[in-house]
Amino acid sequence: MYTLRTPRGIERFIINVANGLAAKDHEVTLITGRCDQPLTREWIDSRVRVHEIFHHNWHKLSFIPGFMNEFLSGNYDVVNLAIARGEGYAAGLAHMISSFRYNIVFQYPLENHEKHFNAFKRFGTAKHADRLVAASTYIAQGVERCFDRPADTIPNGVDPGQFHPDPQRRAETRKTLGIPLDSPVLITVAALQGRKGINKVLDTVSILKKSLPDIRYIVCGDGNEKDREAFHSKVASLGLESNVHFMGNQKEVAGFYNAADLFVFFPEFEGFGIVALEAMASQLPIVVSRGSAFPEILADGGGVMVDPDDAEASSLIIQALLQDSGRIAQYGNEGRQAVLKKYSWEAIASQFERLFEQQLKP
Repeated sequence: MYTLRTPRGIERFIINVANGLAAKDHEVTLITGRCDQPLTREWIDSRVRVHEIFHHNWHKLSFIPGFMNEFLSGNYDVVNLAIARGEGYAAGLAHMISSFRYNIVFQYPLENHEKHFNAFKRFGTAKHADRLVAASTYIAQGVERCFDRPADTIPNGVDPGQFHPDPQRRAETRKTLGIPLDSPVLITVAALQGRKGINKVLDTVSILKKSLPDIRYIVCGDGNEKDREAFHSKVASLGLESNVHFMGNQKEVAGFYNAADLFVFFPEFEGFGIVALEAMASQLPIVVSRGSAFPEILADGGGVMVDPDDAEASSLIIQALLQDSGRIAQYGNEGRQAVLKKYSWEAIASQFERLFEQQLKP
């Protein structure tokens, strides 16, 4: 629904996989809501066709007729659904009229998205799907529990050409933000929502400030007005106004990664954060919550996992890492090598290509 409107992880996944498949000479169409001021259109490869369907006021039910018409008349070999809103309901209803082949791709875990999982049960959408695909083994476990069906696992990806270490951009971004070159800098790229763990990072920064008074924390991402005010109030209550830089939504975040020393991300139930891969591609060590998909992401190194609810312990780990240039270099190199080996969008598109080939065998 929102591929042109919202540059979240799911939408970036959709666009980059589409671009990767188009580069392999497949015919690819993005079916999405009509958007007067698209934020992501320039990211879409010119070889990818975009069909904008009619809807009313972004309400999910208003998308259903347009999606149903596309699914029934588009003559697609495989349709891939990303979320159970208008497109999810439309697939189940359309399948009642005429059978067509579609997959569901899960980018989010059952633990905090149960309503979205259950929405795929309506109209038999999950029951009639050809394949269920999960972005991590962690997500796949929830998919299998919910639908009593196995799920293929294909991870997220990143463009290592877009996200890479860049000392010049590091200096330029720090200068723009008024951050000295020798100040320790942490970064989180995430929506301003409680489940993303930004409050927990703020608690950790508050402790770190006692021994590192010039520590800075960059937050790229935005939320609704209520959440935004709550985060700003928290910063004021902790006396961190001069330490925290809320940057809002950014079309280009690569320079902010370059400006930082560590990527810190303390979410609950994270399915497979593309932002963690972006940081690793930027040769930035990551400090993340224990559990979720992070053990998979860090299987080849690139950072450490901590207890996000223990701010004292997290602050000690982060401070020790900031003061150890050898470990910083080691984790940074491990992370970028893991990305180059496993997580380029070309590699992810190839995995989907193999999945489609299996599906379409006569």
